[in-house]
Amino acid sequence: MTSRTNGLRHHDVPALDEEEIMSTLLSFHSAQPTLEQGEACAETARQTALEKELEQARRELAAMRMQLSSVEADVTAIRKERDWALRALTDLRSETFLDLARSAERHDGESPMHTTRIGLYTGLIAAELGCPSGLCRMLEKASQLHDIGKIGIHASIIGKPGPLTTEEWRVVREHPRIGASIIGESEEPMLQLAAEIAMTHHEHFNGGGYPQGLAGERIPLAGRIVGLADFFDALTTERSYRPARPVAEVIEMIRERRGEQFDPVVVDAFMRATERIERVLQLTARQEATALANATGWDGDWWMVT
Repeated sequence: MTSRTNGLRHHDVPALDEEEIMSTLLSFHSAQPTLEQGEACAETARQTALEKELEQARRELAAMRMQLSSVEADVTAIRKERDWALRALTDLRSETFLDLARSAERHDGESPMHTTRIGLYTGLIAAELGCPSGLCRMLEKASQLHDIGKIGIHASIIGKPGPLTTEEWRVVREHPRIGASIIGESEEPMLQLAAEIAMTHHEHFNGGGYPQGLAGERIPLAGRIVGLADFFDALTTERSYRPARPVAEVIEMIRERRGEQFDPVVVDAFMRATERIERVLQLTARQEATALANATGWDGDWWMVT
């Protein structure tokens, strides 16, 4: 007979011994993660997410670097184009001034060879003074604008074959100021030097020159050099109102004016360069004679010394 307890029969509930109950409880407990295991899982998830973010950042950084490299290449190209344009503009401006200076020489009844010789003499003297080669080349070019202001003097005065009156001489003495004004203020070093030369190449070392009456080292070195070079060329070449003087005589005149009209240091440098200066004079004289025998004017580049 089957017994009942609280309405249940004993054979409806399976019998479990104590070992089976403990085994079941242990299995359940071991299946639940511990606190340490949970934290480890969370840390792993965070590391994975961080690595993904870092990888995305690396890709974005690489893309930005490529864009930056492209921008830098564009900027470099633009700078090259700008530099080329500035050089072309500077060269054009310089050539324009040189053409104007040559016109001034023709206006004065001289050949453009005068400006060329002044440039070559100036470069030789500067080299003897120890000037850097770059400065010597700049001086050679800038000095050719020394008399550009003569373009502003009326032809009846500047080309007058005989002696000038006091008033005419006063007008002529303004050509350094006119020249510096024509060149004007510029950021181009060569033109800055040219304006300085135009203004100061008629100053005398003892203060007796014009237009400012500067003396000694208050006269810029470039002006002191060109003043001597201009003196030498003016006297060793024929002018409309007088013949050329012998080179030896002009050299002696320069020596006599050492410390008075001319800077002693510049005179000494000139004396060391006289042989080369005389060769330039002879070469340009031959070129000039050949050109005059085959041409009717001064136009063209025949007179350029190469």
